[in-house]
Amino acid sequence: MKQPARSILIAIVILCLMTGVYWFYHKRQVTQTKPKGSEEEQSAAVGSVSVAPLRMAEFSTNITVYGNVVPAPGAIQVVSVPYEIRVRNIMVSERQKISVADDLLEIEPSPNSLLEVEQAQSARDITRQKLGHVRELFALKLATNAQILEAQEADQQAALRLESLKRRGVDGKRIIRSEETGLIGKIHIQEGAIVPAGNPLVEIIAQDRLEVRLGVEPGDAGRLVPGQSVRLSYVDVPAARETIGSIRKISRAVNPVTRLLDVFVTLPRSAKYLLGEYILGRIRTASSYGLVIPRSAVLPEGDGHVLFTVHNGRAIKHTVRVIRESDKEVQVSGAGLQTGDQAVVEGNYELKDGTAIQIMGRR
Repeated sequence: MKQPARSILIAIVILCLMTGVYWFYHKRQVTQTKPKGSEEEQSAAVGSVSVAPLRMAEFSTNITVYGNVVPAPGAIQVVSVPYEIRVRNIMVSERQKISVADDLLEIEPSPNSLLEVEQAQSARDITRQKLGHVRELFALKLATNAQILEAQEADQQAALRLESLKRRGVDGKRIIRSEETGLIGKIHIQEGAIVPAGNPLVEIIAQDRLEVRLGVEPGDAGRLVPGQSVRLSYVDVPAARETIGSIRKISRAVNPVTRLLDVFVTLPRSAKYLLGEYILGRIRTASSYGLVIPRSAVLPEGDGHVLFTVHNGRAIKHTVRVIRESDKEVQVSGAGLQTGDQAVVEGNYELKDGTAIQIMGRR
């Protein structure tokens, strides 16, 4: 019994040794081949990508703003009359285009103004009679030269006052006509109204003295200076021919209505914009020359940015510095980048340095 038991024990030990040796060598082989498999996975194509070439170009950053056409300083002429009137007829309407000598209003003196004329006429008659009487007395040696001069001065003043009232049209109704070409701004009166002397009647806006008021974010104001060029176009038709204006003034206070800074842009005389039209403005704030690539090629990584180029069918990772950017493109700089390098613009989120890739599209 002892011999068979020993044989069985030896067989079991040998079997265990053989199992251990097999497991040891198999585990080692798996361990040695696993990194190779990972490397192959990393080197495998991840799918289709699109590329675009890096190019040297002038890169500009712009501020896009909106506004409308408003009167320029001094463009508004206020029509008024230096005596109290009654408005008989209004011959224009607001926003109407007018030319020189066009009829604006028909007016007549108010009862108070007519009374003033009658008083001036009466005073003139009295001073004339008094002057004649003093002259008769002077002929009889009953008046002095000083009395003659005093009567003459009073008569002249009365005559001048009456003549002034008549010259201003106080003695009858009259038509007020435009003295320049432009647009009717605001009409301050109504037909039949009694208007005090000097009160505004109608505003006329000179058509060739318009400008554009744009609303700019306060944070962008430091990038603007008077005289800077602004490209202007219609909001509804941004592709239409642009007009080039220049910044006249930058407000230093926030507009309480828009919460933006008002920037006033002078228009060239050739501009055909109408008062109140909505305008799109593009202001160039910076320009430089360098490597430019579509915005989608640059990816954020940590506190910086990276992009991938293609070389011999593999992705090459580059750390880059973004110099300027717009909605569509980015200007970058980085070691190893040069004009003509093919940068990945689609499919780059899945890439790693050295990944094998297949180019399926070009921009």
